[in-house]
Amino acid sequence: MDRHTDPRGSSRGQVLAGVVVLLTLLLIIVPVVVKWIQMDSRLSVKNRQSTTAFNLAEAAIDRGMWKLKSTTDTWASAAAGLTLSGYNFDVTYTDVPGGTYRIKFSAVNGGQVQIWGEGRDALFKETRSIQVVYKNTSAPGAIFTGGTLSEGGTAIVHWGPMVAINNVIVSGNGLNHTFPRKLSKQVVQPYDTNGLTPPNTDNLEWWSGYPVPDLPVLDFATLRSSAVATNTINCNGNYNATNKQVTCNNALSSCVNCVVNFLKDTGSPDRNYDNRYNLNYVWYWDNNVNILNPGLKGTFIVRGNLSTTGNDWYGPSGNYNNNVNVPVPTNAWLEYQKMDNSSANQFPADNGLQNVKANYVIGNLSDAIECSCPGGCACSGDDLGFYGFVYVGGNVNFQGDADVFGAVWVVGNWTASGNNLIFFDDNLLLPMLNVVLVRQSWKEVGPSTTAWP
Repeated sequence: MDRHTDPRGSSRGQVLAGVVVLLTLLLIIVPVVVKWIQMDSRLSVKNRQSTTAFNLAEAAIDRGMWKLKSTTDTWASAAAGLTLSGYNFDVTYTDVPGGTYRIKFSAVNGGQVQIWGEGRDALFKETRSIQVVYKNTSAPGAIFTGGTLSEGGTAIVHWGPMVAINNVIVSGNGLNHTFPRKLSKQVVQPYDTNGLTPPNTDNLEWWSGYPVPDLPVLDFATLRSSAVATNTINCNGNYNATNKQVTCNNALSSCVNCVVNFLKDTGSPDRNYDNRYNLNYVWYWDNNVNILNPGLKGTFIVRGNLSTTGNDWYGPSGNYNNNVNVPVPTNAWLEYQKMDNSSANQFPADNGLQNVKANYVIGNLSDAIECSCPGGCACSGDDLGFYGFVYVGGNVNFQGDADVFGAVWVVGNWTASGNNLIFFDDNLLLPMLNVVLVRQSWKEVGPSTTAWP
């Protein structure tokens, strides 16, 4: 019998070799896979705990906001740098499932408050930390309305947003402007074509469904008493050349529809004006008022409707075409994100990309010549109608020239058909019965070295 290699034995050997190779590969791969699964599981748990810690830090910020808004005294204490119990990393809060959090208040940047919130998950003690700076403001925008805000392009707003509880409606030459920001709790028309269904913003110029800040609650009793003390309440009538003042009356019923003319124009260079125009008084009307030729510095409270006609004339010396030097909000560039670049003088006080000058002279013709932007910026303005805060409990209708440095808060609707410029002042201080927080900055930071209580 011939001795030949059994082919079946050869096949069995090849199979055995394959099995050995496969087992070797499995011995190599399986531990790696197991280790990878373990690492992935640990990473998933770590990410989950990190997310939990972050959510707890946000809960700390929310609780801090609630505390700051609870009373005006609480805000005042925190803004003054006083230590508040429970808000100095001295208490660990446990009301949110998944871990704990703590809060610290700090006074920053003159009148602002930083909330430092830290969250720590219960399982791995993962900690996340957030710092948010808030400002209590009487006016969260250059124009703030509880009704509909109609912008046709004749009222040009600089340095602060236009904010409305109802719709913002842009039309006419206003459509040529890419500034300022338009913020509506409802819909910014015609830019938002899908209503409140996302997306609701271009992240540069307009925002629909925006979380508009709380409405300020002004202390009208204090404001009215101040106007009574200075005899600047319910002013009604023409300029009186004898005492150089318009007629004012303390009586609530002195005028339901007041008409007051603050300027007697006798021709250049002689112009007679109310001699209280620059004293920063509170001017208060219990009902409606039509102001002819406005030109005052102060706080203006109109519980009814406000309309203006004629020309504005406020300046340092009380004459026409006076330059008025005013401070510029440090974040004014936010209103021009669609056009802002490294060039200067694209808008009032522009000093290059995301940068503004500290001051701006309203009425400076050289600035007006240099400043230009799509749709026309109208950067200068010759003079002001109102230097300060304007509150209107009804509707606003600016028919004449009435430039503003300050802010206009309208409970009703805003309409402007005159030639109006509004330059936002973000440092307005008014007697208020509530706290309106506007966020100035947000950042995540490393955990504090202060031991947890």
